[in-house]
Amino acid sequence: MGGDEGPSMGAGPGADEEDPVVRELPVYVCNEFLGSVTQLCLFQHPLRPPWRPYEYHKAKHIRMKPNTKRVEVDLPLDVESRNYNDIIEDFKKVNNITLRSTQVDAKTALALGTIQDGKLLLAPLDYSIQLRPNLSHLNVGNQKKGNDDEEEDSDDEPTMLRAVEVQVQKRETERQQQARLNSFAYISQKEEEESWINLALHTADSRPAESIWGRFMAAKDNDIKVDMDRSDYLRAFVPSANQPVGPATTFGTGATPMELDGNSLDQAVKLTEEQSRALTATMRVLFASHSVCTMANIRQWLNDPSSNAGVAKEAAIMPDRALHEVLMDTGLLVCIRRMYLMRAVGNTATDPFRAVVLELLKERESFKRSEVVDTAQAQGINVTDTLYNKVVKDLCTSRGHLWSLRNGADM
Repeated sequence: MGGDEGPSMGAGPGADEEDPVVRELPVYVCNEFLGSVTQLCLFQHPLRPPWRPYEYHKAKHIRMKPNTKRVEVDLPLDVESRNYNDIIEDFKKVNNITLRSTQVDAKTALALGTIQDGKLLLAPLDYSIQLRPNLSHLNVGNQKKGNDDEEEDSDDEPTMLRAVEVQVQKRETERQQQARLNSFAYISQKEEEESWINLALHTADSRPAESIWGRFMAAKDNDIKVDMDRSDYLRAFVPSANQPVGPATTFGTGATPMELDGNSLDQAVKLTEEQSRALTATMRVLFASHSVCTMANIRQWLNDPSSNAGVAKEAAIMPDRALHEVLMDTGLLVCIRRMYLMRAVGNTATDPFRAVVLELLKERESFKRSEVVDTAQAQGINVTDTLYNKVVKDLCTSRGHLWSLRNGADM
């Protein structure tokens, strides 16, 4: 999508005349051409200077855990280098280095930009990760050495009978259960249970990489009708990041000719009354068991014979933008950073607090308990532990003391 004209980003009539505009570029946002299942991730290396980049083209393996967004890259070490220390204990000698990722909590929306043919092309980033060398091989070696010492000590001790104390554990309260789910041990356990997926790495000058890059940065000449102030205009680059697309802003379709075949968006998003009613009904069933869904989850559900979607199944073949529009037209859902959630569940005890949580998630990537409780109390809502756990745990996942939106449903 793009536009040749937009609101001025300058300071207005009082702008410094000695700082003139030297060039104006039309802006194109390329965020829909690979579909809803494709994500663009930024790799950062905070411990590596830019003049010494890692040689990714020599990578032996690269693997990922999609749910936890954990990435590991195995790179060979130059054992012939004068900086390589081979006068060391055997268990500390390594021929490869493994880069292990940690996810970055985004404070704002980011995009990848490039200028091509006089156009500024922007591709919004879905998330960022930071990769650092993993030194777990040192722990393995020290643990092995420690186990050997323990075995030597145990050989000297006579076998003795020991009393075993049996304890009966009480049932966890909701607060105790939440503390356990927030613990580092539990989070690490869930990550260990997820299987690695091996990835193929394509260098920047390879044909697959050039093809993917071309699809990411494909610009369509569909004008954006702009009727908003500067802050709203900037936020509208990624409309689903903070709010669903509304009637105040008309965006281009962002679809390829294969998807719409020249038809307008208005023609593409229309469903019959029967299809609309069926879509609303099947969305209620889906979100009754899955509180947060991606568009890919919704397509999977519509195509699942067990969903009994009926005539609403036709919506599964719509382009992303068109499907987003008909989902919003149901009035049931809100879209936050490409995740779909129910606006309300019909429970008068939880819906007011749910609305507070949704508004907070629109404004920021993550929040603390104190922040959402203070906001709710300012609106006259008394937040008990039961209410907090029922709403927040349903919509969010925790990492330490921060809560962030769930990353879709496990279907």
